Amino acid sequence: MAMLINIPGRPLNKLINKLSEYINPDDIHVWPNVPDKNAINFALVWKHQAGSLNDLPSLAGISSFGAGVDSILADSELPNVPLARIVDPDLADNMANFVYTMIQHHKLRLAQFGQQQSSATWKPKSPRRNKHVGILGLGQLGQATARLLVQQGFTVSGWSASKKALPNVFSYTGEEGLTTLLTQSDYLVCLLPLTAQTTNILNYNNLSQLPQGAAVINVARGEHLDDDALITLLNSGHIDTAYLDVFKQEPLPKEHKFWQQKGIFITPHVSAVTNVETAVSQIIENYHRVNAEQPMLNCIDRESGY
Repeated sequence: MAMLINIPGRPLNKLINKLSEYINPDDIHVWPNVPDKNAINFALVWKHQAGSLNDLPSLAGISSFGAGVDSILADSELPNVPLARIVDPDLADNMANFVYTMIQHHKLRLAQFGQQQSSATWKPKSPRRNKHVGILGLGQLGQATARLLVQQGFTVSGWSASKKALPNVFSYTGEEGLTTLLTQSDYLVCLLPLTAQTTNILNYNNLSQLPQGAAVINVARGEHLDDDALITLLNSGHIDTAYLDVFKQEPLPKEHKFWQQKGIFITPHVSAVTNVETAVSQIIENYHRVNAEQPMLNCIDRESGY
C-alpha cells in the first residue's frame, strides 16, 4: 500500500513533509519515480500527464489536490476507480472573499481612481449602485460566495443543474432560468464545474444578455469563456469590466490579447489556492479509507463531471 503524487510543475516539499506526519514517508512516491507500481493503491493528482495512471494494477482510489476534477477527467486513459475532490471550508471562504473583493473594486471605481492618481486628477465620484449578483454554479464554492454577498447586502441569484434552497438567494435552473439570471445580473460570477455542458457558456449570446455596463468575474475555468466574445462586448461598452483569474492556457501567454485589453483585470489563478494545512487531513482520511477498502469521502459522479 503506497501513495503516488502526480502534481507536475509545483514544489512538493511542504506537501510531502505534511503527509509524512501521518503516514510512512517510504510509502509516498512522486511520479515518475515509482519503484514498485504494484504497491500504489492511491494517487493524489492535479493536472497529471494523461495516461500516467493506467499502469498501476493496484490503484483503488484517486484524489484531486483541489476542488476541481476536470483536468483529471480529461485523461481518456483514466482508470475506472473512485475519484474524490477536496471539499475545504478554507478554500470556499477564500473564494467568497476574492469574489467580493473584485465586486467592491468595481463598485467603488478603484480602477478609475487609480488612473486619476497617475495624472494627479482630483475628481470624486460616488460608488456604483449595482446590487444584483448572478452566480453560475451553486456548489460548495458558489454557496459560500452567495452567503457572503447576501450578508453584504447584495441581491443574489444562482443558476445550477438543480434548484438550491439557500436563504435569500433566488435559485434558477434550465435555459429559461439562465436567461432570467443573466438579464438582471449587474455582476456575473462563474463558479461552474467544467463539463461538456458548461464549456463556452460565457459566450456572446449569453454575455450580451447582461445589463449594459455589467461586470464579469470568471474564477472557474478558462474554457468557460469565449475570449473573442468578451473582447467584442468590452469594446462595444456593453460589458464594463472583466475580472479573469483563469485561462485556457496557464500561464497566460505574453502575446495573448487579454494583457493589453482595456477593462480586463488579470490575476494568476489565485482566487482559491489549495491550503496544504487544511487539505492534508482529507487526503489522509481517504488514503486510509482506500487501504481499509472503504468508500472515500467527497467522491464525484463521473457521468456528471462533478
